[in-house]
Amino acid sequence: MRCTGETVFSTLLAGILCFITIFTGVFCSPSPIFAKTKTAKQVAYKSPEPVPTFYDDFDLESLDKAVAASLKYLKVIPPGKKFQVCGGALSAAALAGSLQDLAALIKRSKSAGEFNRQVREKFEVCRIGDGEIAGKVLVTGYFEPLVNGSLEKKKPYLIPLYRVPGDLVVTKDRDGKSVIGRQAANGVVPYWTREEIEKNGHLAGSELVYVDDPVSAFVLQIQGSGRVRLRDGSIRPIQFAGKNGRPYSSIGKLLVEQGVMPLADVTLPRIREYLDQHPEEREKILHHNESFIFFKWGDSSARGAIGEVLIPGRSVALDHKSYPPGIMAILHSRKPIVDDKGEVKEWRDFTRFVLNQDAGSAIKGPGRVDLFLGSGRYAEIAAGLMRQPGTLYLLVKKK
Repeated sequence: MRCTGETVFSTLLAGILCFITIFTGVFCSPSPIFAKTKTAKQVAYKSPEPVPTFYDDFDLESLDKAVAASLKYLKVIPPGKKFQVCGGALSAAALAGSLQDLAALIKRSKSAGEFNRQVREKFEVCRIGDGEIAGKVLVTGYFEPLVNGSLEKKKPYLIPLYRVPGDLVVTKDRDGKSVIGRQAANGVVPYWTREEIEKNGHLAGSELVYVDDPVSAFVLQIQGSGRVRLRDGSIRPIQFAGKNGRPYSSIGKLLVEQGVMPLADVTLPRIREYLDQHPEEREKILHHNESFIFFKWGDSSARGAIGEVLIPGRSVALDHKSYPPGIMAILHSRKPIVDDKGEVKEWRDFTRFVLNQDAGSAIKGPGRVDLFLGSGRYAEIAAGLMRQPGTLYLLVKKK
């Protein structure tokens, strides 16, 4: 979720907010039921009784890829590193072994009944939390945007995306936290805001690519990663490289506070529509968010916080203080079903195996899940709409 640039993909993500969460800011703070706990150390792991019936609505090929990515990550970290899972401590090696066994069980099970019987016999099933909030999560989605661009500034490609500028410096404060700024005559000072960058030409010479739409450029910065279709038809991945260190401010929240639209209407399509219909207000609205993201060309599709390529529909962003990175979980929630016009026909329940492979600045505590939806029309529509209740279960092999 690469939401404010704190993770490899986003996340700044995911969405992260997840896409709609970060873009609107309205749901960055979970509802009270999701906000009562902060980290795994503060909550109990509860075994659900009875163990629910599990199934999967997605393809096995994507699951194989996601499992392989998690195993690759788990096998390069110290094998003795401990993670708190289901009320106990598991080493990275044990977590990898549990993941391998679960993936093998999914493949060899001939029926849902057989699979669920084996899960009950061989795996511990647990949720984070106490009482009615155990396992309850707010589920959002994020995606990999595709924008049109040019390596040369030429109409209609007039909006620059920038490399990390040479005058940006990163220092540490007394608490060891990173402080981003620029070197001035009197020392390190806060880096330029979005408005100062875009109006005053401070980053001339640091342009990476030019795109044809300021709102698309803004969305790409919120997502933190995406793809650029160049004038020759080629498509190149673009990734988060740095940020200006300024605080993130939600333009969706701003529009609600100004009475432009009610909370219920705050979606990506609605915000885009308003900005397109009011070009005289667009710049001021976008400049409300002082945060600014810098990019670099990527060598692959979007990568998550564990450094591996994200798998659409399988990779999720979770708080790694609450859930071990790389772990497999089972997610129950709802997804939008859309027609040819992009209109939602219905919201359909789904259950799916997902893997914790990303993180995001808006994904805090055990009550937030951001599902990576990939790229394309459906991914953008669904990411702009998803903010559904759900339940998350962890599965680890019994000792």
